[in-house]
Amino acid sequence: MTDGIRRVLCLGAMLFLLPQASSYGEPAAGFDFLKKNVQTRTLGNGISVIALNRGYSPTLALIISFRVGSSDESYQTAGAAHMLEHMLFKGTDVIGTRDYKKEKKLLDEIEGIGEALDGLRISNPGDRRIPVLEKKLRKLENDHAKFVVSSPYDRIYSEIGGVGFNAATSRDQTYYFIEVPSGKLELWAQTESERLRNPVFREYYKERSTVVEERLMRYDSKGLEGLVERFIAAAFIAHSYRHPIIGWASGIRNMSIKDVRDFFRTYYIPSRMTITVVGRQEPDKTFAVIEKYFGQIRAADEPSPVKTREPATAGERRLEYYFDANPYVLIGWRKPTFPSEIDFACDVIAGILADGKTSRLYRSLVLEKRIAVSVDAWNGFPGARYDNLFVIAAAPRAPHTVQEVEAAIYEEIGRLAAEVSREEIEKVVNRNESSTVLDFQSNKGIASTLSHYQTVLGDWTYLLRYLDEIRLVTPERVRRTIDEYFTRDNRTVGVLLNKKDRK
Repeated sequence: MTDGIRRVLCLGAMLFLLPQASSYGEPAAGFDFLKKNVQTRTLGNGISVIALNRGYSPTLALIISFRVGSSDESYQTAGAAHMLEHMLFKGTDVIGTRDYKKEKKLLDEIEGIGEALDGLRISNPGDRRIPVLEKKLRKLENDHAKFVVSSPYDRIYSEIGGVGFNAATSRDQTYYFIEVPSGKLELWAQTESERLRNPVFREYYKERSTVVEERLMRYDSKGLEGLVERFIAAAFIAHSYRHPIIGWASGIRNMSIKDVRDFFRTYYIPSRMTITVVGRQEPDKTFAVIEKYFGQIRAADEPSPVKTREPATAGERRLEYYFDANPYVLIGWRKPTFPSEIDFACDVIAGILADGKTSRLYRSLVLEKRIAVSVDAWNGFPGARYDNLFVIAAAPRAPHTVQEVEAAIYEEIGRLAAEVSREEIEKVVNRNESSTVLDFQSNKGIASTLSHYQTVLGDWTYLLRYLDEIRLVTPERVRRTIDEYFTRDNRTVGVLLNKKDRK
């Protein structure tokens, strides 16, 4: 989900907050409910904590998020954020092991052999020592397996009624989430704080092979995913947004456990961490429990920010990708991120062009001209921490071509710049106000929204100002945005073509 869409979806939460009587016994509506009831604290070590008492069911949605993702990686560490997410499910020196003292000796041997193998594979792939070391590594891993308790956190949380235990990594952030009974807050805090203070990266090389297979299934064997990966890499030739979240194939195969461990120590620090708790609770008690356990994590120096910025395009970037798949086209224009007024204008443009069956692009390309089977638009791709893209995507209807669809898209954008009205903008604003999204009926949905804004943008209250900002978008601002940013020299175009049609 793009950040621009996420910003729209969060508005649906307001409608679902309304029927939930607040625990303070006050009538609550929409944003007023959040303004009055969201409470925040910053721990002494720098961790941000958000608590919202909500709902009748004695359950809590809990999210731990870090302002770190693939955009924080270099070519040396591309894929490390995703790999680290996997490793933090492996346990500690207490959780996930049957005898850590004996296990530790094997882990040290495994790491030594693994690092040696990686070095040889990179520097001298034909070295005769490689098969010998591979055999030794397999033997050590088999010996190590008897000490491992698989899926240790699943067992802990299933026993207390926890549901939805999982994690996710994006270009902007990494987060870990679960829902538990309210009475289990302290057990969760103890377990998760220990997971962050003392993780053990067991089964690293097995897990790395799993990620290699994951990449093969999700990216390398699918046409559209392959196009998107190459499209982003073409749109961002310098900025680290170009790195796939999962990493590049060759990089994953040789990713050093030491690099992943260093990545953890550098970025999983209190100043980049947000804990969000939504559900039935007493916030003061919640803050006390979190302080008791997470307050033990030591503060650390903030890492250097991403210094490289994407240079001006100065000309269209275009790529073709051939695969055994149906044709597809992606068009992206570089633009500033939130809170630029351009970003809000682009949210409105996306709504006018492709939000629903009455939108301009759908009506023209799908219903009237019948040259496309689908068309969509996103603002804020592939992330929101840095300047990003406005993207339009479409699938041609056979026998029509991507070239026909692409030309029709440009025609509609030109028409929008010439004809946009206040009424069209008001329709987008009204749809945002009245949209209802099932995810936001839940504590988890609201927690995700609060966590996202706090982690990625630095302040959850930005979501309260969103509607006010898009109401300020005028037809003139839409025209100015299109004229300035939706130009040939500022765009990247990626087309997916069936390889059987390659000449």
